[in-house]
Amino acid sequence: MADADHSSDGGENTFMSFFTSFGIHILMVIIVIILKWQYDRNRYRYPKGPRDWRNLKDAISFQRKKRDNLLNLVNDYPDSCTVMTHTGRLILLNNSGFINEIFLGRADLVSNKVDNYLENQLRYKEGKHIRTGIVFRHHDHNARIIHKALVNYIDNNLVNKHLDVMVQEQLQNLRLSKQFDVRRTTFYFAVRLLTSLSCSSVSISKNDKIFELFEQNLYKISKAIHEDTFQKSAKTVLSKLTGLSETLDINENVLDYIKTWIKRRREESNIHSNNEQRVTSTTETSNDFLDSILNCIDESSPRLDDDDISACILDIIMHGSEMLKGALSWFLLYVVQYPEEADLCRREVREKNYSKFELTSTESLIYTQAFIKEVLRLSPVVPVVVHSTLEDFKWRTYHIQKRTQFGANILALHHSIAWKQATKFDIKRWIGDNLSSIPTHSYLPFGLGPRACVAEKYLFNLLTGILGVLLYHNDFEKIGPIPDPIGGTFGLANIPPKYSLKATSFSAN
Repeated sequence: MADADHSSDGGENTFMSFFTSFGIHILMVIIVIILKWQYDRNRYRYPKGPRDWRNLKDAISFQRKKRDNLLNLVNDYPDSCTVMTHTGRLILLNNSGFINEIFLGRADLVSNKVDNYLENQLRYKEGKHIRTGIVFRHHDHNARIIHKALVNYIDNNLVNKHLDVMVQEQLQNLRLSKQFDVRRTTFYFAVRLLTSLSCSSVSISKNDKIFELFEQNLYKISKAIHEDTFQKSAKTVLSKLTGLSETLDINENVLDYIKTWIKRRREESNIHSNNEQRVTSTTETSNDFLDSILNCIDESSPRLDDDDISACILDIIMHGSEMLKGALSWFLLYVVQYPEEADLCRREVREKNYSKFELTSTESLIYTQAFIKEVLRLSPVVPVVVHSTLEDFKWRTYHIQKRTQFGANILALHHSIAWKQATKFDIKRWIGDNLSSIPTHSYLPFGLGPRACVAEKYLFNLLTGILGVLLYHNDFEKIGPIPDPIGGTFGLANIPPKYSLKATSFSAN
């Protein structure tokens, strides 16, 4: 009986020893995790700011009330601050000097463009160039050669040759009904223009059902971009967990359609090369953005494939359309909100007989260009330029962790005390002697640094010409309530809330 008791006690002791050892190991793991968390917390230093996760509701509403928050934060943190948003930690730069330090001086380390809106980014292939479309990672080899090719095409083959005809054609096809949805109408105009610039051989016709479906799919993506922030965040998380996404499926259909452009272009190139001696890639000419990118293939490393090229074309069309839609939507909103200033512009384009788009003639439209600049000051299409860090690095007294987001507060720069009556809509500040009072380094409507738009130097004239033609041929009136210009939806671009206008066409003289 005694031996049995000792055996039983030994078994119980062994079990207790095993359980105790297991518990100690679990406890040690927890302690290590806590120590690692505390180490990382002490290791990195960020600017101060309202970044406590306990204010989760405020963090989520930061995107919904971003305009108010961007302006209010400058009062408490005039240089920089750290805020927690639904996408993570964001270091907001409110000082133009700090913005230049990061986006220009440290561009090699802070140039990973944040783009969670176009969901084809979720299926990005490692080892290929970052698919950021109209603005690229400038330090990446493929991005550099593509960026250079696009800029060269715009400078040497597009401007003063084909651009006027392409823009005027789309303006003529723009049918403004007596009541039209401004955001939808301007988006379709932008898609058609960017598509003709990207692939000039695509059939852009109302009778083309395939292209019509392409437009509709892009508009669905556009609507998803500007959905309510909380819903959009939930859908993004669900997509990452399950791999299922309606928008992602739409993107696949759109990309497949763009691949047919590439296939057709290759076939045309093969026919041409069989008839004539093939020229070297250094002497090849480009007829559109697609040609420009195809001519980069031999120079690319890793070699660009059709997936990469189609993704680039999609992002050029999508990003460009969102930006152009945002700009035109704001212009038309200010036209009906400030009719006296709009009439000044209309009288000017009529006196100059600016009935057709002509890029070189826009410099003479002084009031119209001033109108454009003032709208983009008060309602910039890109109010915050956001990039994320590629690696840990030290800046001033801070130690910044990899994948931390930096935001250039463009909206705050445009409303800073450096401007006279910053909140007032005043186009005369851009005319004549008043130009000398425009503050330096406080106006960045199209971004800055190596990541700026490839067509940046032509955008003011392009937008001035488009608005000038619209004002020459149409009178715009309100229909029902019109949103306040201080409102807006911050998605891929800053656009005004949905509204409609009435367009009355002037009789031809």
